[in-house]
Amino acid sequence: FNLQIYFLKHRFSDQVSIMNCNNGAIQDRTIYEDVEIFAKNLHEMKYISERDWITYIDLFKNMVQFLKEPDLFIYLQASTDTLLSRIKNRDRNFEKSISPEYLHSLNISYEKWIGKINKDKVLIINTDEFNIFKDFDQLDAIFERIQIALDL
Repeated sequence: FNLQIYFLKHRFSDQVSIMNCNNGAIQDRTIYEDVEIFAKNLHEMKYISERDWITYIDLFKNMVQFLKEPDLFIYLQASTDTLLSRIKNRDRNFEKSISPEYLHSLNISYEKWIGKINKDKVLIINTDEFNIFKDFDQLDAIFERIQIALDL
């Protein structure tokens, strides 16, 4: 719970900084994902008590009323098998303890969350067939899809 509050505070500070700079920004992870995916998953796994979860959600609701929602959510979608393969290929020690079940539960949470967002504000890019960080030839097509989604 304490770590999730710490993340929430930092995501909120990041959002405020972005709003104050009056420029566009791309975030890897938003305050919304912290709540809807990671903290929610920890609550469902019983690592965050009901009382603490209610406190966390109340704090989040109070914070986001001061924020401008992103113009576009870009969801880099990948199956659990693809994610597991990428984790294995990266061979990072700190990722070796991530269980397939936990990763799958995060994937399900992402699908549920993204399904609740206004479809006009979501761009889903399935990355099972390519790695956005390695297959640079795909980037122009992705940039074009983002421009269309943002009406640029």
